[in-house]
Formats: sequence, C-alpha cells, structure tokens
Amino acid sequence: MTAMPEPSLPQPSSLLPSFDPATALVNSAQMRRLEEEIFAAGMPVAALMEKVGLAAFAQLQQDFPQVQRIGILCGTGHNGGDGLVVGRELRLAQKEVKVWLGKPDLKPLTANHARYLRALGAEFVERVEALADCDLLIDALFGIGLNRPLGDPWAGAVEWANGSGIPILSLDLPSGLNDQTGEIWGCCIRASHTYALGLWKRGLWQEAALPWVGRLHRLDFGIPPWACLAGAVPQLLLNPWPHFPPDPPLDTHKYRQGSLLVVAGSAAYAGAAALAGLGSRASGVGMVTLAVPAELKGLIHSTLPEVLVHPWEGIPALPPLGEKPFQAVAVGPGLGETRRRLLESLLQDWAGIPWVIDADGLNALAEMGVERLQENGIQAILTPHLGEFRRLFPGIPLADRMEAAQRAAAQSGAVVVLKGARTVIASPTGECWVNPESTPALARGGSGDVLTGLIGGLVARRRAQLGQSMGIAELLSCACAGVWWHAQAAIQLAGERGLTGVDPAHLGEYLPKALSRLKVAGTPGLAPRK
Repeated sequence: MTAMPEPSLPQPSSLLPSFDPATALVNSAQMRRLEEEIFAAGMPVAALMEKVGLAAFAQLQQDFPQVQRIGILCGTGHNGGDGLVVGRELRLAQKEVKVWLGKPDLKPLTANHARYLRALGAEFVERVEALADCDLLIDALFGIGLNRPLGDPWAGAVEWANGSGIPILSLDLPSGLNDQTGEIWGCCIRASHTYALGLWKRGLWQEAALPWVGRLHRLDFGIPPWACLAGAVPQLLLNPWPHFPPDPPLDTHKYRQGSLLVVAGSAAYAGAAALAGLGSRASGVGMVTLAVPAELKGLIHSTLPEVLVHPWEGIPALPPLGEKPFQAVAVGPGLGETRRRLLESLLQDWAGIPWVIDADGLNALAEMGVERLQENGIQAILTPHLGEFRRLFPGIPLADRMEAAQRAAAQSGAVVVLKGARTVIASPTGECWVNPESTPALARGGSGDVLTGLIGGLVARRRAQLGQSMGIAELLSCACAGVWWHAQAAIQLAGERGLTGVDPAHLGEYLPKALSRLKVAGTPGLAPRK
C-alpha cells in the first residue's frame, strides 16, 4: 500500500494581520478605547458585564466542575461586578457562595449586583478569613489600569488568599499585576487560572507574569469587526502555519531547497557547531556547509555525514559569495576568541544574503556596534538571550520585553528574537509576535545553537523558493516558525523523556518527528504550561 502523504502546510499569504481579537495583545488604554467605541455605538455597560459574567461562569463550569463552595474577593469597580455576576449564576446553580467586600463604596452597577446576590442567599462576610472553607476563590478585586501598589485592605486579602492553599481564578488579570509589563505592584494574587476578558492583556504574556497567571483562557465577548485598534499590536503566535515555508513540490531537488552556510565552533566549543548543524539538518534545507576550525572536521563528519565541511585555520578564507550560491548564513555558535576578527571578515564579502546571528556572533556585534548591520546593508535575524540583549542594546530597558524587542528591531533594522520562557519576535517595521508556550527543559547550554541552525535553514529554504528575493516580512516569518517549532519539539520531548531528557542533541534529532506530529494534529495546544 502506498503511504499517505502528510498534509501540506497552508501557504503564506497575508502573514501579518494588523488586528485579530484572538491573538491581539493590548494594554489598558487600548482596551478602554475599544470598549468606549462599543459603548458609543449603543452597547449598554450592563449588557457587556452580563456577557462577560456568563462567559466566565460557563468556562468555570468546565475548569472546576466539582466545586461546591466558592468565595469571591470583590472590589468596588466593574471587575467586582463581573465577579458578582458569576456569583449570581453559581447561586442559581445551587452552589454555596460567600462574598468578601473590601470596601462598601461600590460603583452603582456593582452595588446592584451585590444587592441581588444577597437576595439569592449568598453570604457576605466581614473578614476574608471566613472564606477558608471554600473550594475555589474568585479574584474580582481589580481589573486593568492599576498603577500603584495595593494598600489596605486589598494587600492583606491578597496575602491571605495566596497563603490559603485554595485554587484562585482571576478575572481579566491577577489583582496586583501590571497589565503592560507583567511585573507586580508590591503584591499580587497568585492565580491558578486567569480568564482574560475580551482581549488578551499584554502583561499576561510577559515573562515576569509567569509565576502569577496560572493557566490562561480568553473569554470572547463578541468584538464587532468595526471595533478595532489602529496600527499593529503585539500578537500571540497561536497559528504558526502561515509562517512556515511551503512544502516542496514533488519534482524538487536539493539545489531548489536552499543552501545554508553555518560559521561556528572553536576548540573550546566544538559541540556548538555540531548542534547548529543538527538544527539546520532538521529544517529541510537542501545543502548545509559548515565552516569550522580544521580540528573539528572529524567531529562534524562523524556527527553529520551529509554536511559539507569548509575547514579553516585562524580566520576562514571563505569563497566569494558568487562562487557558492548560499541562500543564508548562520554565524556565531561557539566561535570563541576569534569572533570579532571573523565577523569583520564576513562583513566585507557576505552582505548579499540574509544572516542569522547568535551567541559569539552577537557578542562580536556588540563590540563593533549593531549599526554595522545597516551600514553594510545586511538583513539579519538576531537571537539574543537576556544578557546578550543587554550588551547589544544597553540603552533599551527590559521591563516590557515586547517593547524592548520592538525598539531593538527598529534600532538595528533586524528581526530580533528575544529568547526566554516567553520568546518575543519583533520586526523593524513594527510587527511583534510572542511565542505562547515553552518549557524549562530548554534552559540548557546548546539549545540556542540548535535554534540558530533551524532558523538559518528555514531562511535558506524560503529564499530559494522565492528566487533570491526576500524581505523583512519573510525573515520575520522564518523566525516565528523556527521559534515555535523548536519550543513545541522540546515540549513533546519533555513529555517522553522528562525535563532532564531534553538535551540539545536529542532535541535536534527530534525536530522532524515533532513537526510531523504537529502537522497531523493541525493546530497547536493553546493552553500554556505553568
């Protein structure tokens, strides 16, 4: 029987929608502008609160089907009103509901819901400790826009809730979390689940928010097509498939699948070159050439027998670009002390193809000045971790990682991949994507080398398919595809081998199997792991 072919990936079309409610990441000012537009068109505030509360109740029933006693920590504003609508539905479903009101001066709509919930038999308690017998706590203290540390009585309630051991569901975002940066205002609810209302708040997807947000779910309250935000906003990489190069046609051959040059390795960091080679092999690129110190030639041939090796002593004398039709170059992993002289040499002759720069390539670029890329007309993808980013862009603060990556991309003219538990991919034209799911198993030396080779191979493939022309949009998509694929493969491998089993060599070998499984599944898992 003839084997069935794997399903083809969707073809890239319009890769960068400016606003998609399912993926958009907004700050409090943007969310309020959108809500005001909806209210101005005739939607009553009370009706929107109903939609939000009913959606939260429906999701709560799925996530917590066994709870019987629910405590609500209620603020004075509309976030408190949302919680009280949920409490009303819980009472009507014959659940036991207790409410702690931090202060009595409720907004009128919130006060109406509190009055009706009393009429339904909910117990209103004076001390937050009276919620100790509950199965679930609902954090409805503060929504978006908090701009100062929590004071009394809120700080005490948060401290008690976090220490209670009771699961906590936060409405919109955990109270005390900065909705822009993901940092906390002194203290913060440590939620087990967070239901984002309407749109994702960007603070929820910042790396600093990871200890506080728990499992994330967005509640869609029906944003009409005309209610949108002007310009591009950061987006979650929930649908990565449009970013992948198309599957090759049946009549393809290796030269039509792209050729990648990887410049990597040194005596001290021999493995970095091999790991970058493993990543490039997995990408599906047609040809890989590794430029490495001569002493590493045996290692590369034994690890990657199909790879061409260009051995060099001191500084590599690479052939002129026209003599070797490479579609991309990946440079940096494990270069060691030769990094700056090597990069200076490459800058002279290799400006005609896109670059992927990592590790010691980034360190050399930091010494030389990142402006050298634009001065030499080089289109590049930079893949710094936090320390490398600080050296490359010392004037850019990192409190808001999305904004930092966008500023760095604009300054350098390159696509910037700011690596971490929530990797951010930003373009100099303003687009920004956040990889929603990763694993601490990737926090190992060498994982980034695999990613460098993988992205480099994707760039070479895509450029070969385009017939040599390639713009920033395509570079951005290759970076998005590589980051997502790399993370998803690590998640799968951790599921099979445990967190300690995801060493970079196994990861590089596992990438093709992971992608095959992901293509069959068709969509990524959208629930981020804690």
